[in-house]
Amino acid sequence: DIHELAGRARTKKLGPDDLSGGTFTLSNSGSYGTLVVIPIINQPQVAILSTDGVSRKPVVVTDEYGNETIGIHSVGNLPLGWDHRAFDGAYAAQFLAKIKEILETRDWETAL
Repeated sequence: DIHELAGRARTKKLGPDDLSGGTFTLSNSGSYGTLVVIPIINQPQVAILSTDGVSRKPVVVTDEYGNETIGIHSVGNLPLGWDHRAFDGAYAAQFLAKIKEILETRDWETAL
């Protein structure tokens, strides 16, 4: 079902029934190398998260002693659009903070 739905999306043949009944959308525009996409919700969804492209950038790195240096890391953006009528922006910010925490602290090598 997912493969068929993705095929209709790629060929611009989605119908209204294909877009109804959802509450949260994940948009993978990063595969096109985007820097920042501003996602807009499609009613009746209440939120949409865009996974933008990841690229190597200089960032400030703090060691265990609080010393700061410049390091090169993979960096990407996760823009989130949401309907304030459905929930307060503080919940959206908490959601993004949790995603950030997971991405930055998980030991991804052992997870693979």
